[in-house]
Amino acid sequence: MFDAYEARVLSMRIFLRACLALGLPLIAFVAVAQPVTGPYPIDDGLAATVVGTPADYQAELPANLDFEVRRLEPLVERETPPTLRYARPLQYLRVVQDEPAPLAFVIAGTGASALSSKCVTLSSALYEVGYSVACLPSPTSMTFMLGAAEHPVPGRMRSDVRDLYRLMQAVRDDLDPQAQVTGYALTGWSLGATQAAFIARHDETAGEFNFSRVLLLNPAVDVWASVQRMDALLAENLDGGFDGIPAFVARGLGGLKQLYSAGDPLRFNEDFLYRAYRTQSPERGDIAAIVGLAFRLSLANMAFGADVLTRADVIVPKNVELGPYDSLDPYIRRSFEMSFEDYFERLLLPYWNRDGRQLTRDELIAGSDLRGMRDYLAGHANIGVFTSEDDPILGDDEIAFLRDTFGERARIRPRGGHMGNLGSANSIAALQQFFARPAP
Repeated sequence: MFDAYEARVLSMRIFLRACLALGLPLIAFVAVAQPVTGPYPIDDGLAATVVGTPADYQAELPANLDFEVRRLEPLVERETPPTLRYARPLQYLRVVQDEPAPLAFVIAGTGASALSSKCVTLSSALYEVGYSVACLPSPTSMTFMLGAAEHPVPGRMRSDVRDLYRLMQAVRDDLDPQAQVTGYALTGWSLGATQAAFIARHDETAGEFNFSRVLLLNPAVDVWASVQRMDALLAENLDGGFDGIPAFVARGLGGLKQLYSAGDPLRFNEDFLYRAYRTQSPERGDIAAIVGLAFRLSLANMAFGADVLTRADVIVPKNVELGPYDSLDPYIRRSFEMSFEDYFERLLLPYWNRDGRQLTRDELIAGSDLRGMRDYLAGHANIGVFTSEDDPILGDDEIAFLRDTFGERARIRPRGGHMGNLGSANSIAALQQFFARPAP
């Protein structure tokens, strides 16, 4: 069922999972037991980003909800290249109340599909407080680029937001008429949170949804600055680049063997990662490499797709016609070795300046910065933000911007990393409270 490209992508993600399972045992942490509602227990933002929420701290959410994976007809006319055919169809995840209810849209983060675990967590939390929920793929995911993107080179905020807005309308129209929607709300995480802010502003004039509540979860303030931080994590902590991945994985084997010396069964989950994090010797550079590697894998998939779909001649030469079973080894390497700076200069900026257009680098960067819409965010009491002071995608000045702009609508915890505390009882309770209280 899988073509050659999907097999390569899966192998790259297996590397990441191996790094998570094998690299984390090299990190040490000493903690005392805390109650479920106590402070998030991991005091390193990078570690929190990878480990997530340990079992003892996780919120109890509804089980066995009637989730449905829905397929939509493509929103754009585009021939699917044979090497990308695995990425069809365009999908979203939904769970619908049995009675009239507001509909909350959830926008996935960088590279994520609508079927990610964070989509399930957020959907369950919102369903519990009375919402029907639709989770959408990120514009940086291959399925979105193929089926929903008018311009399949993600990175220009205005274009990505318009594509998302069109997809939201298609999702709304896909609902059974008997599923009475009483209003709309919006949230998203990471890049999806930043996009949610721009969507809310776009809706002020487009007027399709009139969102009662908008919550930004760990948004990038300046997308350009955030991706540079992620690039630096990999460049500074993974020796040898692409060729260094096998050695990086192998370095963790000793720690993994120690964890299983007691005969524990293999359950690769957040609790396992937390136990590994607590019990092994420290090596913080490894966890920084894991975070950078996760971002780079998403970027590599996005860059490969953008190059193939636009025949940009950056990763795959124009004269090469890739079939579904052709070897992609050289193109995987080129994709992985492309930093976001490379993507910006060699794919994104040239695409928007084809045919004599004149969009500048500064205009592209400024168009994805929340600081350019400060007055809008400050003046809308229905928009809130949750993040962490130790989120590795943010700088101190960006944390200060969020605190000053949102005021009491900002919930900025001292710990949690980038989405690491999403599943905690405290975070879920705060999210549910935000969406449950009457709209201003």
